[in-house]
Amino acid sequence: MKKFSLFCTLSILVFSASTLAQAPGKPSPGPTPIKIERSTKFDGNVNFPKIGGWTLTPKYVYPAPELGYSVSYESPEGGRVTVYVYNGGRTTIPNELTGVVAEEMNRAMGDVQAAVNAGMYQNAKALRSETINFGGANGRVKALYASYDLAARGNQLHSEIYLFPYQNYFVKIRATRPKSLAISEAVADLLAELDILFLR
Repeated sequence: MKKFSLFCTLSILVFSASTLAQAPGKPSPGPTPIKIERSTKFDGNVNFPKIGGWTLTPKYVYPAPELGYSVSYESPEGGRVTVYVYNGGRTTIPNELTGVVAEEMNRAMGDVQAAVNAGMYQNAKALRSETINFGGANGRVKALYASYDLAARGNQLHSEIYLFPYQNYFVKIRATRPKSLAISEAVADLLAELDILFLR
């Protein structure tokens, strides 16, 4: 698992899930709502949409089932947002940002320093670590978040990690771009689209 996490860290790479808030107001008489559930167990497969301004790469499936798969969105300016969906061999992952989810985030953050120690990054400066709404101010998906300034092969980069649970899977998003590029409207729109995707 450690090798997989380190491999994911080395890709230059940004992700979403939560529940809809109920609208306030008095209930009106009507039939009892039907609860719609999946007819089959969620198997980790997500249909990622094409998003304007980004090139969606084919799904890459890792060698062992517990490692899951990843897809990337790439921009002409050199930004990349990679989404990893995997369960790490666990059958259940609580829908909360503590416990095993927090442990997985700590592992992802530790892998950044491991990449520095291995010489794959020249340096990595941790900037922030907190819980945020993944899709921005209007986002509904709560995620653990960390950001870094990195140097790799002489390039100055800014990289972000988002991680949250989704239907007994981990979803990890790495968003990386040249440091000279401020976060663009295109990146914000992409994250908002992913936020909606993982609300379903």
